[in-house]
Amino acid sequence: MIMIGGLPAHILLVHAVVVFGPLAGLGAVVYGLAARTRNYLAWPLGVLTLILAPLSLITAQAGEQLQATRGATAMIQAHARQGDIFKYTAVVFLVVVVLMLAATYAPLAERVPALAGLQESRPIRIALLTAGVLAGLFLIYQSIITGHSGSSSVWGG
Repeated sequence: MIMIGGLPAHILLVHAVVVFGPLAGLGAVVYGLAARTRNYLAWPLGVLTLILAPLSLITAQAGEQLQATRGATAMIQAHARQGDIFKYTAVVFLVVVVLMLAATYAPLAERVPALAGLQESRPIRIALLTAGVLAGLFLIYQSIITGHSGSSSVWGG
């Protein structure tokens, strides 16, 4: 089992996921809806998303290891199911954010000329911005559902 400072890693890593998930989701929603914020949000959103996806996979693996050593009540199994949905959501969110940034963040086209055509297509930009907003909203929702099921399994609420 992955341990950090003598504690199961899942109980520590989950705090970062619970913060980064909704924050990244909110960033994607604002990025998609408020064009004037895009120059400010592109890098933080990209970096946060690049951290969130692997962190959610590591946290899920640590949770599975913790579950194997502690046993699985019905509440823990419910949390594990939500955690599985969350980790897939985080990976899909990463893909959507990368595509959204590739299609809308002008400095990327300056560095990668192949993206210029993508950025010139208004229907693609609108579709990817819409996908980014929807993915952000679902990530926020799934963060809340997964976090609630996890806290309920620990605190019995």
